[in-house]
Amino acid sequence: MTWTPGNRLIHRFNPELGPGLITAVEQRTLVVHFPDTDTVLRLAADSDAISPLRFLAGTPAVILSSLERVVIAEDSGPDLATLTDGRVVTTADLWPAKIGESLTERLELGDIDPFESFSLRLDALHLAALREADGLGSFLGGRVRLFPHQLYAAESATKSAPTRWLLADEVGLGKTVEACLILNHLLRTGQAARVLIIAPDTLTVQWLGELWRKYHQVFVLLDEKRMLDVEKEYGPGFNPFHAYQQVVVGLDFLVDHSRLTTQAVEAGIDLLIVDEAHHLKRQLGHPGNRAYRAIQPITQLKRHVVLLSATPLEEDAFGFFRLLELLRPEEFSNVPIPDRIEGTEPLPPCTSSARREAIKDLPPRVPVPVDLSEDRDWSAQSDLEIQLHRQPARSAVRRKAKLRRLRRALESGSALIGILDTKDQELKQLAVATDNSDPRLAWLCRMGPKWKQAGQKTLIFAAHRETLELIKTKMRQQAQLRVGLFHEDLSPAQRDIEVAQFRVQDGPSILVSTECGGEGRNFEFCTRLVLFDLPWNPTTVEQRIGRLDRIGRRVPVEIVYFRPSSRFGAAIARLYESLGLFQKPLGGMERRLDHVQPAIEEMVLSDTRSVNSSILTTIAMEAQQRGDKMNDAALHELHRHPYRSEMAESILSRLPDDLEELIQEVVLASAEDLNLDVEEHQGGQRYSIELGSRARVDSLPGVPAGSSFLGTFDREEAVQDESIDFFSSGHPLVEGILEHLDDARTGRVAFLHLSGPEEGFGLLALYKNGPTFNAVAIDHNGRQRPEWANLLTQRPIRSRRINAKRWITQSEWPALIRRMVDQLNGQAKPVAVAAFRLDKRLAAPKNPTS
Repeated sequence: MTWTPGNRLIHRFNPELGPGLITAVEQRTLVVHFPDTDTVLRLAADSDAISPLRFLAGTPAVILSSLERVVIAEDSGPDLATLTDGRVVTTADLWPAKIGESLTERLELGDIDPFESFSLRLDALHLAALREADGLGSFLGGRVRLFPHQLYAAESATKSAPTRWLLADEVGLGKTVEACLILNHLLRTGQAARVLIIAPDTLTVQWLGELWRKYHQVFVLLDEKRMLDVEKEYGPGFNPFHAYQQVVVGLDFLVDHSRLTTQAVEAGIDLLIVDEAHHLKRQLGHPGNRAYRAIQPITQLKRHVVLLSATPLEEDAFGFFRLLELLRPEEFSNVPIPDRIEGTEPLPPCTSSARREAIKDLPPRVPVPVDLSEDRDWSAQSDLEIQLHRQPARSAVRRKAKLRRLRRALESGSALIGILDTKDQELKQLAVATDNSDPRLAWLCRMGPKWKQAGQKTLIFAAHRETLELIKTKMRQQAQLRVGLFHEDLSPAQRDIEVAQFRVQDGPSILVSTECGGEGRNFEFCTRLVLFDLPWNPTTVEQRIGRLDRIGRRVPVEIVYFRPSSRFGAAIARLYESLGLFQKPLGGMERRLDHVQPAIEEMVLSDTRSVNSSILTTIAMEAQQRGDKMNDAALHELHRHPYRSEMAESILSRLPDDLEELIQEVVLASAEDLNLDVEEHQGGQRYSIELGSRARVDSLPGVPAGSSFLGTFDREEAVQDESIDFFSSGHPLVEGILEHLDDARTGRVAFLHLSGPEEGFGLLALYKNGPTFNAVAIDHNGRQRPEWANLLTQRPIRSRRINAKRWITQSEWPALIRRMVDQLNGQAKPVAVAAFRLDKRLAAPKNPTS
């Protein structure tokens, strides 16, 4: 088309500019003034974004010479238009009427949106309501499998405001997931904005990764470097909690920087999450350890607090109640704990503690004992053990030193060498000989290549770094295997790198770890656990096993342990077998086993040259019979409203079946409407979506131009492959599209022609009501018709194409719309409106009221 000054046009991709008037033509460039927005743009004359302004039937317009408002009846040629009153005017004397933001005014003037846009908005309203799902929808955004006991804990915790809760599930049942479900709920429902997560320093980077990969939450790690960055950017003394709203900080770092506690209180933390909260200790009559004192002032803000601890009863009932005191000081500060336990008054609702026996379909533990008791290569270790046992231990100090040496000697010669003096040359020689002939190392070197060939990952636990180095060296030299190391001397970042490399398919097939890998880490992807040594504390063994024996695991937990010829090593293995430690979890029995380690120590220090089996029997029987009244009472209180397996069906029945499907429909329909680049992969299992150069918007809220994503709408697919995005609640693209829809002008006014049980015409108005929406239908006589409202808002909505001209050019149209709108008085401002026709025959009516 040849453009000349005075021509009128519209910008197809930016309709909010209104009609434009060409003021100049400069070769291939048009200078266009858009009066509605008082904007001047220079546009390419051959751009497909512009098209001539046309006055179609039903278009509201203004006659420029008289400023009279009219409606076009039909286009009578390139320069003429016929009005609804029969007059014929020149299009040069017309200008499109600027329609206000009133949706009912737009409806009256026929300024309607495409049916697809209205249907998309209705789907988005359904999605917003579905995400609440009777209290469960706001918990569902994470890249996690949904387990009913976790949903039960999260919902129980958030029933009252503020949320103040102790999550005390057994190891491996998903306390971190429960905490993140609570976090998502409080953020999405607007109950929290400023969040502080405190975790052991070794777990801070893991928390950051989990929050981003699984819950689309961006937190910052507050460490020395970040503190310096805050000081450089905002000045000395600036409160870092004002600079960042979502923060993870290490417990030791917080304790060493006491001012952070004061700054957190000053900023006003909305939600405090404390992982491994059993590190917070306060004895009766004592202000508490440094960790307790660092966190207590933040809990006193009386906002949301969530504590995570798998072993709140391990120390004693006082430790358990001290954690509850942080949550409910008004309940526990003034009443002595023994009196509270002896009384009948129940605990306030502030705890949950799922037990494995209440969870269905958990994979079993499969003990794999490796009997090396007849192997002659144990002779060096036997000599070493005898030499150590001969050493005198008359004082408490010498007893402690002797036990330390014996414990390390049972682990490895290298572990013992790490604490020997220079004068202990004979012991060093025996220790070296022990490592050179250790049957456990020979067995691992035989099995390691087979495990690798099968594509299996193996986690090996040993107590000390020296043993880790020994295992790595032997397996590299004798089996040519890459072995990863995980120990206390690595920085948190280095530890995460080791785990990340171990997880990938072509990474090391074996990772050797000290006890620092037994706290908070998830190694459920491993095929087996190898206990190179057996700690004398059964709780430590349970923590090791718990790294693999976790909720969500679908294959049995293979637990490899050794039966050596050593009299004490073999005795400990037999004891743990009799306790059932390798077959089933302790299940809250830690306190009843606190006598086991002292009994083992007495056995090791005894003068007998062999272990009497009656000693083992006595220890095992005591474990079954021991009972601490105070602990039992506390445990009983903790289980006042426990999760039970029979709850699972009713909880899962409340989950919306079509949530993921509806998110997919809304996102893909919006992407098409916005002209985003979308490509389907793997038969619709995955999609790549890009906010490219052809998009009709420069950006979306939280999604800058050029952003691209490869992901899935399927939860299980996302759980299986964390390298792709999960397009769910909380994902930047999903939230950006929903926020754009919420603010967009389109999809708010429509004409609908649907099949119905009766003939009728009316007005539908949609109102937002928090996360849900209400629909009001008014018939042409001004009566409310709730049954019509229900029919018109069911998914999927189906409407015949409508000739808008045939509706709005009827002489009674304006009065009809105003009459129905008057019946909406007293209602809030609608977010969408539609005139509709119900028709049994689905024949397009000549007169909408007939």
